[in-house]
Amino acid sequence: MSAVAQPYRYWIKNPAIDMVLFSFGWIPVFLALVIFKEHLGLIILFVLMFTHVHRHYTFALVYGEKEEFEKRKKTYVILPIVAVIVTLGLLYIDRFSLLVAISVPWVMYHSVSQKYGITRIYSRKAGYGEVWIEKGIIFSWFVYLFFGLAEKEKLTLDKYSAGRAILSYIGNYLDYLTFASYIFLVVAIFFTVAFVYQEFKNRHQISFPKVFYVISVLILYAVFLHSLVVGYIVFGFSHAIEYIAFVNIFVNSKYKRKQDSDSLVARATRKQWLYSTLFAVAIVGLCLIGMRLDKDAFTIYIVGSSFLHFIYDGFLWKVRKPEVGKPLDIKYASA
Repeated sequence: MSAVAQPYRYWIKNPAIDMVLFSFGWIPVFLALVIFKEHLGLIILFVLMFTHVHRHYTFALVYGEKEEFEKRKKTYVILPIVAVIVTLGLLYIDRFSLLVAISVPWVMYHSVSQKYGITRIYSRKAGYGEVWIEKGIIFSWFVYLFFGLAEKEKLTLDKYSAGRAILSYIGNYLDYLTFASYIFLVVAIFFTVAFVYQEFKNRHQISFPKVFYVISVLILYAVFLHSLVVGYIVFGFSHAIEYIAFVNIFVNSKYKRKQDSDSLVARATRKQWLYSTLFAVAIVGLCLIGMRLDKDAFTIYIVGSSFLHFIYDGFLWKVRKPEVGKPLDIKYASA
C-alpha cells in the first residue's frame, strides 16, 4: 500500500498538506540558510514573523473562544498579570537574563512536545502505537543532542546573549553533560529500535504519515549537528508552520460540526482564509512596528509572553481529551 493510497483518516488533513506543512516544510528554510548565508538576517526575520504569528494564535484561541475562556476564566485573567509582574520584577533587579536562560530550553522542550503530540495524533488515527515508545524516540534523540552539543558549541553559545545566560548557569558542568550524552545516545538507539519493531509488527496497518513524520523529526534534529544556529532557526520555523497549519485545520473541522457557536474564532472560520491572513498580517505589522520603535522593549514582551504561550498550549492541546481529538476524527472508547 503506497503512502498516498493510505486511508484519509490516517492523515491530519491530506497527503499534500501533511507532507509539506507538518513533515518537510522546514527544508526550504534550511536550504536558504545554507545557500544564502549572506542574507542570514533577512531569513531570520522571515522565520521570526511565523514564530510571532503562531504564538499569538494561542491567545486568539483563549481570548477569542468563549467556551475555552470560561473553563479557566480566573487563570486566563491572572496569568498575564503574573507574567507582567515577574518580567518587570526581574528587569528591576537586573536578572532578566535568568528569564532568557529559562525561556530557551523551555522553547525547545515545548517544540519537542508538539512533535510528540503530532506523532500521537497519527498513532491514534491509525489505531496503534505505544506511548512510551513514541515519547521515547521523539525526546531521547533531542536530549542526546542537548547534552552532546553543549560543550562542543560553547563558543557558539557565547556569541549570543541567550547563550551566555545559559552558560552562566551550566558552564562549569559541560564535561558532565558530554558524559551523560553517551548514556542518552544508547537510550535513543534503544527507542529507535523499539519504534522500528513496533511499525514492523503493525505493518498490516502501518501509518505512513506517522513514519514519514518521525523520520522528518529525526532529520530535523540532525540539522543541529550541521550548525547549532541553523538548527535552532529551522527548528523554530518547523514548529511555527506546524502549529499554524494544525490550528487552522482543527478550528475549521470543529466549527463545521458546531454551527451554533458565536465566538470570535467560530465566526472567523466562516471566512477562514481571509481572517487567518488578516490576523497574520496584523501580527506581523505590529511586530515590525514594535521592533522598529524599541527593539529591547519588544524583546522583553516576546520573552515574557512566550511563557503564557507555553502554559496555555498545555491547557489547550491534550489529545486524550475528546474535545481535542474528535475534530481530528480520532475515535474514543465510549464511557
